[in-house]
Amino acid sequence: MGRLFGTDGVRGRANVDLTPELALAVAVAAAHTLAETDRSHPPVAVVGR
Repeated sequence: MGRLFGTDGVRGRANVDLTPELALAVAVAAAHTLAETDRSHPPVAVVGR
């Protein structure tokens, strides 16, 4: 597995470097971190291609 974190977020080939399970785990970790940092609004995760 190569480098996953680029300058604009997590990067990788779909279903090879970046599996659905990994994408979910990263999103959940980010949501937990954001929720602890700023409680004024719920965290939002964006998945692009």
